[in-house]
Amino acid sequence: MPQPCGLMRLGVFILLTQSWRSSNFLLSLPVHSHKDDARDFWRLTWNTTETTAERLVEKLQTIGGEGLHLHLDLTAEGFVTLTSGKDFLQLEEVPGDSTFVRWEDLAGHLHGNLASYRPDLALDLELAPFLAGRTSTAEVGLFLLVSPTSKLWRFLPLSVRRVWTRLQNFRLHVMVHYPDDWQPSFWRRHLGSSYPALGGIHWCGAVNRFPALNPWLAERRPWDTYFNKVFAMIAIAEHQRYRWILSVDDDVILPPFALMSMLSIGQRADEANCFAALPLTQNGIPATELFATMWMQLEDRMRLFRCFSDCSGHFCNENGSLMTLCRPNGSRQSTSFVEVPDPWNEMEWYRTLSEQFEMRWWKNHPVAMNQTCMLQALEKGLKELPLYWFADFFDSQQLIVDDRFSYPYFANNVFLIRTDKYREVIQHSKCCFRTDEVTMNVLRHEQRSNLCFVRESFGIHPAWGNFGQDIKHSAEEETISWLKRMAAPVFNTLGV
Repeated sequence: MPQPCGLMRLGVFILLTQSWRSSNFLLSLPVHSHKDDARDFWRLTWNTTETTAERLVEKLQTIGGEGLHLHLDLTAEGFVTLTSGKDFLQLEEVPGDSTFVRWEDLAGHLHGNLASYRPDLALDLELAPFLAGRTSTAEVGLFLLVSPTSKLWRFLPLSVRRVWTRLQNFRLHVMVHYPDDWQPSFWRRHLGSSYPALGGIHWCGAVNRFPALNPWLAERRPWDTYFNKVFAMIAIAEHQRYRWILSVDDDVILPPFALMSMLSIGQRADEANCFAALPLTQNGIPATELFATMWMQLEDRMRLFRCFSDCSGHFCNENGSLMTLCRPNGSRQSTSFVEVPDPWNEMEWYRTLSEQFEMRWWKNHPVAMNQTCMLQALEKGLKELPLYWFADFFDSQQLIVDDRFSYPYFANNVFLIRTDKYREVIQHSKCCFRTDEVTMNVLRHEQRSNLCFVRESFGIHPAWGNFGQDIKHSAEEETISWLKRMAAPVFNTLGV
């Protein structure tokens, strides 16, 4: 195996290893810089006890260039040659071409490798930079589930920053599965003085790190990034003793007053026997009509409901995956027909669905199954967004409580739930079909718990994915344009 050669490489090697102690943990990777021969490499060693990955990268940047070449296969999920012991992990060179990694992505790669091969250490190291010198009595873990396809989550710091001046009972945890989403500098820059609200950034792109929560599910779907995030949320919440989890998908935006309401409603939700508390979003299932009644002007609300009642009641089942409305040309075989209420009545609609379909199809609603209605709901929601983004905080904490199961099913793209109850979901014998959403609804029915909506909340979820990523992406870009127009000097700094 080639050894470090040349004064520059040797100097860097000594710089990174001069504080080695047997009690420290060392992660070692084979790399070469832009100045090195591609056939040669040296070992980059991260002493996790002495420095953070981010500070290590800052030191390395004195080498120059735009990044490092890693002699590792960063695309494979299969076998990796490594040497590991109690205090070290050494990843071995992969023959062939190296992979170039930009400086801004290198910290994510370091954490990703550590989480992949030493998950027993990874969580403490992810939390450590955000715990140093801080005391916390936080009761709510705010978890952002980031994917590489959405930019809307970049507006979350603006809500967190404003809420933090009034309420500090929470910590934000960012869940990522790509190195370029590991962005502590982004959060430090845009959270500003509210940076202490950031509780950690966590790698979820490897094999499930917390299989003990449900060994059968973790074994069946070890690389499933969605369940990696769900398992990590619960593990982190229990580790940090958060009583509640507020889970937010990266394509949902909550104005400051709405985020404040969601973070402070936990005790009231417990008293009301709520299985989960949901915000009012313009296409939320089943919150759409509540949002329209609460926030939309009468004329806009009536037009939206007319769109719902004008929808077809024919359903098709494509590839056994998701129930979708049939195309007018009848290109798919119709399997069921549901009478659409006219005038629109969501209670009647959900009752009919629950009588005719098994539970995982109860999510169907014109706002998600009809493109025209979905985009109309977004348009009318965005029309109200400027007013409510800058709204003052509400003092009241009111819930709309469904204690009669009028809404038999809820979508879980944003929700507040007690940590112990969420653990019950993941450990349920029927967990899980595709995601944990169906199991959450199953458990709610079994426990006869209420579904609750936070009255003082307003959220925008631009689009469902039923019509393809192009339409979903376009709807999100339209939402971002609205946000930028509202306060261009602030939003334009976010790089979206």
